[in-house]
Amino acid sequence: MRFGAFEVNLQARELHRRGLRLKIEEKPFQILAALLEKPGQLITRLELRQRLWAPDTYVDFDRNLNTAINKLRDTLGDSAENPRFVETLSRRGYRFICPVETAKGVSPAAAPESEAINSIAVLPFENASGDPEVDYLSDGITESLISNLSQLAGVRVMARSTVFRYRGRVVDPLAVGHELRVHAVLTGRLVQRGDTVVIGAELVSTDSGFRLWGEQYNRKLPDIFEVEEEISREISERLRLRLTGEEKKRLTKRYTQDAEAYRDYLKGRYCYFKMNQDGLAKSIGYFEDAIQKDPHYALAYSGLADTHGLYGFFGLMPPREAMPRALELSRIAVSLDDGLAEAHASLASIKELYEWDWVGAENEYLRALELNPNYATGHHWYADFLSSMGRSEEAMQEIHTAQELDPLSLVISMEVAWNWYMARQYERSLEQSLKTLEIEPSFTPAQHTLGLAYLQLAKHTEAIGALEKAKEDSNGNPVAVAALGHAYAASGEERQAKRALSELGKMAQHSYVPRYWSALVHAGLGHQNEGFECLEKACEERDAWLVWLKAEPRFDSLRSCPRFENVLRRINLFP
Repeated sequence: MRFGAFEVNLQARELHRRGLRLKIEEKPFQILAALLEKPGQLITRLELRQRLWAPDTYVDFDRNLNTAINKLRDTLGDSAENPRFVETLSRRGYRFICPVETAKGVSPAAAPESEAINSIAVLPFENASGDPEVDYLSDGITESLISNLSQLAGVRVMARSTVFRYRGRVVDPLAVGHELRVHAVLTGRLVQRGDTVVIGAELVSTDSGFRLWGEQYNRKLPDIFEVEEEISREISERLRLRLTGEEKKRLTKRYTQDAEAYRDYLKGRYCYFKMNQDGLAKSIGYFEDAIQKDPHYALAYSGLADTHGLYGFFGLMPPREAMPRALELSRIAVSLDDGLAEAHASLASIKELYEWDWVGAENEYLRALELNPNYATGHHWYADFLSSMGRSEEAMQEIHTAQELDPLSLVISMEVAWNWYMARQYERSLEQSLKTLEIEPSFTPAQHTLGLAYLQLAKHTEAIGALEKAKEDSNGNPVAVAALGHAYAASGEERQAKRALSELGKMAQHSYVPRYWSALVHAGLGHQNEGFECLEKACEERDAWLVWLKAEPRFDSLRSCPRFENVLRRINLFP
């Protein structure tokens, strides 16, 4: 029987909450069983006395019953004043008021055979240790399970950025399942004590509410691989998947045999996903430590490649310094493990952003998605590739696939708006930007796409307002400064546009600033010669943002000039 987050096995006399067995004394359990037999109905104190105590047994009945009821409420986290489960009917008895589900003829730990489960969300495992330093481990186990299950054909697995929106929140798995439109939800919690880890996990059907599976593991840290493998196997069995031999290998694949290297990798990814300069710097150190411990660790090479790629893309380092290292690392990752989707996606992005090898990049994206059709990031990156090529219809298909896999991702939601903008569907871009900002009003990239859409719709006042906010919220990021400068130029405010150019010039004296952004402002001002000088310099610097040159509407004023064709030839984008 199931109610709320609890399950009761009357035969085994066990009470579970989210897969973890609770301690409950005999009398409180007997009271619970009696109440569950007639949910919603009054169970009198006399009935309970006759059921729980033999007629010839002398006890202080009232006091003992009250004590047992209080212990039951403590176990359930219930209260007499505001009951969710056990309601007191004054001087008469008690009534169980929570909806109760029963599985007639079926073990409470098993779902009905008729249930078809082809989608799952792995919610972030709770770090119950009380130590933030263990967050990397609870997050890492979650990500590993997502990665393992994503290898399975015919199962839709929610992506990391969607499920991590629930991190640190008390949630109802059934409500989350309905929100994400998945058939099953996996929850778990972790406690680390010294070199021992206690992990509890529970798989729940969101259609019936049945607990499909639950287990608790008590293992040493080096045995964490075995726990992940066992959970992955159990889930595949409970989802009734018929796996091929190759899928079975992928499901329990170990990317390293070194537990210390694995923990360094988890710490590296944990820092990487902070997406700030300090986090990226720390992630490099952890990934390098993992590689030092296991030189054949392909995932660590792929993570390190992604970090160096972001250094080049975000302008934290000149592309000619960051990108060759990223290219080398991604090639090593592929050579070590050709079946690793992340490695192929990493290589694809560098081939696109740095080598301008468009055919090679597309082949690598397709290989990554062949290996892992549930790879939301792969669909997202491939959508941007297609968009930059002007293949708008295909791009929208890919970005919507990414959004289905990662529906709560702010980045992907914004990328839908960006792809509509590149497809010159400005009303749709505007609508999607507003949808994203409804979810998170302070999300700067969506303010950026909102401003761009307004600008192309000739709503100059609204565009400048949105882009000014994007600049303010991003602390004067060059992307926002250039976008605002171009908007000022398009609105006829030449002095303000030139001020933006001056800002970009001052930034470039202290750090790398892509010339692409200065070219954008010059294009808005109608300064063709200065604009092309910046674009040609950007080609020499291997500026990553040049991938958008073919499709970007803000460069339309330069397209009719032969010099524009020459720039496209230099980056292999002119037929």
